[in-house]
Amino acid sequence: MGKNILICPLNWGLGHATRCVPIIKDLTNQGNKVIIAADEGPLAFLQKEFPDHEFIKFPGFSPKYSRSNTQVFRMMRAFPGALRDFRRDHKTVESIVKNYNIDTVISDNRFGCWSKQAHSVFMTHQLHIQVPKVWKWATPIINLFNNSYIKKYDEVWVPDVEDEPSLGGKLSHPALNGVNTKYIGHLSRFSSDNQSFTEKTNKFLVILSGPEPQRTMFENIVLKQARETKDNILILRAKPDSSELLRDVPDNVSMFNHVDDDMFVKLVNSAEIIICRGGYSSLMDLKALGRTAFLVPTPGQTEQEYLARHLSKKQGWDWCRQGNFRLDKIKI
Repeated sequence: MGKNILICPLNWGLGHATRCVPIIKDLTNQGNKVIIAADEGPLAFLQKEFPDHEFIKFPGFSPKYSRSNTQVFRMMRAFPGALRDFRRDHKTVESIVKNYNIDTVISDNRFGCWSKQAHSVFMTHQLHIQVPKVWKWATPIINLFNNSYIKKYDEVWVPDVEDEPSLGGKLSHPALNGVNTKYIGHLSRFSSDNQSFTEKTNKFLVILSGPEPQRTMFENIVLKQARETKDNILILRAKPDSSELLRDVPDNVSMFNHVDDDMFVKLVNSAEIIICRGGYSSLMDLKALGRTAFLVPTPGQTEQEYLARHLSKKQGWDWCRQGNFRLDKIKI
């Protein structure tokens, strides 16, 4: 007999929702009833992916990023509110577990989504938070806080391989002491079957993602530079909950708020060069499709900056900081 399973993805961009897709499919195929609790873009995305599933609108902590190159002070100001949201999430989950007879809760990086009444799983690729050099002294404190929440869960799923070469590097290795940790491999809604070696008809595919205002800032940088080239440029805006497209777009640019999986594969396969932020879920999708990308980490997001350096050193990916980004300088 199947179980009632609650899935709760973090709503910072779409990455946490996209990597839940294979989990939801596998659990559903095993005869379980999967209920999805999400909000904003992740809710809209998953509703399109799973129109027959039951959904609960579940608002969560959604930070507003700074326009500067550091997010430390903005995150520090948001910290008290985040703690309140974690406590609220926990109370909400306990209510959902009781009302829907939930057997298992799977939280993708939502710290408060654990339950005393149901088996609770925390899914994350960040067992060890990376911080800027100037804040290295705070690393033990930050990771102590991170671990204190992780240890509230019955087990941890890490979407990476246990051995080298790993995608997450120091983010996901080693496993935490005293925590039931399972390395479940890379998660993507795509597979090697989606790979295609067809002719590349577009020069660039730019995959936008992440919190505002940095998402829009990078979009504006790309559009400004697109006016200085004749190359064909595709821009995927990562806005599944929006139907409005920008006006006054250069003739050599094609924009999409959101596309289905088949169209996403076609866009990836049609592009000579892919440019993206470097969020972990995007990297897993590209790896599944047999592609690499030029990475432009969100300013101040140390996880993405670390991944860019890690993949540049270990696997030959190229990257630059947003302030140094130039379309006409990219060669892969």
